[in-house]
Amino acid sequence: MAYASKPQERERAKERCMGGKAHLHMGMKILVVIGILVILALLSLLYLKFKKAMFVMMIPAGVSIFTIAGMLSQRAGLIWPIIAVSCFHAMLSIYALVIFLFYFFFKPFYIIMVLNWAFDTLHNDKTASYYIQCAGIFSALVVFLLFNLWQASVAHAYHRLIIRSDRSASELDRRGSAPTILVVNNKPMEYTSGQY
Repeated sequence: MAYASKPQERERAKERCMGGKAHLHMGMKILVVIGILVILALLSLLYLKFKKAMFVMMIPAGVSIFTIAGMLSQRAGLIWPIIAVSCFHAMLSIYALVIFLFYFFFKPFYIIMVLNWAFDTLHNDKTASYYIQCAGIFSALVVFLLFNLWQASVAHAYHRLIIRSDRSASELDRRGSAPTILVVNNKPMEYTSGQY
């Protein structure tokens, strides 16, 4: 069994995601599929309840189209929209977590008021359902934050992978006609086609 050197292992690790289980290209495919499924789910909900707001979904649809085009054409510049949207969503979820935690600790009656409106109840104090619903909201915000951080990380690593592969391809094109250098006893020797 041939063992890879440490630099080769590090280079291969840069091309993997999900704890080394999948290649970055597969990770990007998973992200695109998740994004398209979420867009379709949101479109169906908006169609049922709020048809006039469906145009807002053009932004995530455009990001998905740019990402697919970037993956197919291997152009690094087309991956930037998904990185930007991921960073925006991460900042948005941090902001929402700060606001939610402020209201949870200092103004809980505002949360109770919103939960009463949302679930058509008349609670005027903290109940077990209040804590369960707040735990659900907090968990959803944390999961959304972690997903977007992971998405930004995978997309940025894929962006770097495209750049590295472009550079290595241009390096091979540039060195394509160079002579072969054979190292014997730590002394480099150049051979041309007529010397063997």
